[in-house]
Amino acid sequence: MSKSLLEFKKFLSKKQSSLTEYEKKLSRLVLDNFVRVEATGNAVGQRGKLIAKLISDAGDSVSSDLNIEIDASSNDLGKIVRLSKIKIQNFRGFSNEQTLEFKNPYTFIYGPNGTGKSSLCEALEYSLLGSISEADAKRIEIASYIKNSITKKSDKPVLSGRTVEGKDVVVQADQKSYEFCFIEKNRIDGFARVAANTNQAQQIRLAALFGLEEFNGFATQFNDHFENYLDCTGKKAKELSDKEKQIAGHRAILLQIPEKEKVVKARQEEILLKFPACKTLDDIKIHISGVDGNGGLSKKNNTEIGKLSNLKLAIDPGIDAILMDAQSLIELIQERRAARQFLSNYKDQLSLGDLYSAILKNQDKYENKCPACESMLYQDKKLIVPVDPYENATEKLKQFDEAIKKEERIKEILDLLNSGWSRLSLKIANLFPVATSIGFQYASEIEKINDAGAIVGNNAKSLDATLNLISNQSELLAALKAAIVVFNQQIEKSKVEIKKLENENVVLTKHLEEIVSINTTIKANITSANAANLAIEKFKTENEALIKQVEQEKPIVARNMKYHTAYEIFREKLLQYNSNLPLSLAADLNERTLKFYNAINRHDPVSDQLKSLTLPTSTGKKIEIEFEIGQNFDALQILSEGHIRCLGLAILLSKIVRDDLPFLIFDDVVNSIDDEHRSGIVELILGDDEIKKRQLIITTHGEEFIKRLENFVPKTDYKKIVSRIDFLVPINAKEILVTHKSEI
Repeated sequence: MSKSLLEFKKFLSKKQSSLTEYEKKLSRLVLDNFVRVEATGNAVGQRGKLIAKLISDAGDSVSSDLNIEIDASSNDLGKIVRLSKIKIQNFRGFSNEQTLEFKNPYTFIYGPNGTGKSSLCEALEYSLLGSISEADAKRIEIASYIKNSITKKSDKPVLSGRTVEGKDVVVQADQKSYEFCFIEKNRIDGFARVAANTNQAQQIRLAALFGLEEFNGFATQFNDHFENYLDCTGKKAKELSDKEKQIAGHRAILLQIPEKEKVVKARQEEILLKFPACKTLDDIKIHISGVDGNGGLSKKNNTEIGKLSNLKLAIDPGIDAILMDAQSLIELIQERRAARQFLSNYKDQLSLGDLYSAILKNQDKYENKCPACESMLYQDKKLIVPVDPYENATEKLKQFDEAIKKEERIKEILDLLNSGWSRLSLKIANLFPVATSIGFQYASEIEKINDAGAIVGNNAKSLDATLNLISNQSELLAALKAAIVVFNQQIEKSKVEIKKLENENVVLTKHLEEIVSINTTIKANITSANAANLAIEKFKTENEALIKQVEQEKPIVARNMKYHTAYEIFREKLLQYNSNLPLSLAADLNERTLKFYNAINRHDPVSDQLKSLTLPTSTGKKIEIEFEIGQNFDALQILSEGHIRCLGLAILLSKIVRDDLPFLIFDDVVNSIDDEHRSGIVELILGDDEIKKRQLIITTHGEEFIKRLENFVPKTDYKKIVSRIDFLVPINAKEILVTHKSEI
């Protein structure tokens, strides 16, 4: 039994004492055909038409005895009441096949961050919901998201469970059934802050929270104005009345025909004036759209629009930078040439470097004498020989040092030339494609630059020649840059031309529409005139039989009127019941949420405990809380971040208990709730009678939290009710390692 059928039966059970006979008959028709009725909506009157047909087929014979029996047990057939194991391979972090068994009612899963817990939780999420929220949030296609990085494969996990009948089956994904089985940070935040969402997002959250999506869709899809679908006047009676009116109407139509023809003729003449070369409307139509409807002026315009639309802006390849870079490289070559010339002047004397060094080493020994011939150098402080050998040696060695620096500079210039040319050649390679794309008239000259650059390699002469070619062609490159600017300006102009052609096509389309309208009006005038003449001729002979049919349908019309009245009242009662549902359902959720919130915060000061809590039942409302001091507050304004998350967890747990979900999966609660409330969570989920009876799968990266969980379970019961799974830090960082433990 679907949720909507179950709620509909509750509605009938509650309201049947106040229902009239025909309201009960109508309710029985809907109840007996519920699947068909629920499958239709109010679009184009689908549901109204269906119910009208049900009344027509069985409205007289249907019983007014409802005998409502509400048995929700059939909903449980095939229901999964326990997860038994999951087999994972080629999924997220899992490369090799791993089978994790959930043998006991509680499964505690521990592992440091990055060891694979999230991959397991996402495998459970995918198996139960058919989707992964993180993949949806990141807009990643699911097959790519789950693909294992080692095997490059993606396999769907196989989740096994046990049904209420005790059968072991493979669990099939069902978003509606299992959505609230997961508790993790984002869901906790989402429901804690339900009042802070947009109206649309808030409505979705509230509908999901109260479980009203299906029934709300059913209750609100009954069409209004039921008289549009159920004959409440008598088709034959209306037909007779209409025919009597048609006689007068047809005569009026015949009188109006000349004036209508005059108007049509004026419209024809008006459009023909706009196309002097065309004599008829068909000529205009061919002129605009061609003989086969795929040519003419419209096609010509569209072809030109397509041509102009294909033009793309040309990008300057950096012409100014090319010229600057080329000049820089030319200057480096000139500097290298000068350095080499400098070195050539000293080529013959460099071998005398050792001699000059030796002369200077003997200066202290010979003092005022030549070290070679021992001649006196100075007398009365005046040089008496042509050259002072020591000064000459010092000067020569200084010049040799300069030559060595020149040699080092030459090597440095070579490196600069190589790196500079490497960058410049990439820019040069873009010149010719750009020149070709814009139709540059001197593209062949640009190609020469491109070709020269392509053969440079390590050839210094080719490099020198190419750089000089670029420098000498500065005017050509400037012309290319200017041509790019002109080309791009033309593209901007083409946008204006496209808009002009598009506007012209709009006008042409309106002309075609006017031609169709004129031709349609002409045909309609002819048809209406013929119909008027025919109706007038046949009226007398048809009228006698029609009167007899009107008498025969009067009982049916009387019955339909009763159903129409019943429908309007029934629909209003159903809508009222639907609008009040959140209030009645919220009372139960409010009580449980308050209980669970205070249980989580049991170790907080008494002043932090809540006296009352009210969840929003419609968009725009807030979560209202009342402390023991008796003052009401907006929860999101007064509670701390930690308490807000405790509130979100309490809401989710209330929903889970109310819907009697058989198992819960906690995805690393340590990430969601602050440390001072974790003990309260442990005591709640493992100690509360409404929660602890469910299968619990709890993952955590906190060693302290896992110890709290284990310590809460009596040691004598541990092996019977707890399974422990540890995710280990792997030797290979991309491989997940799992171990099962059976003891504390």
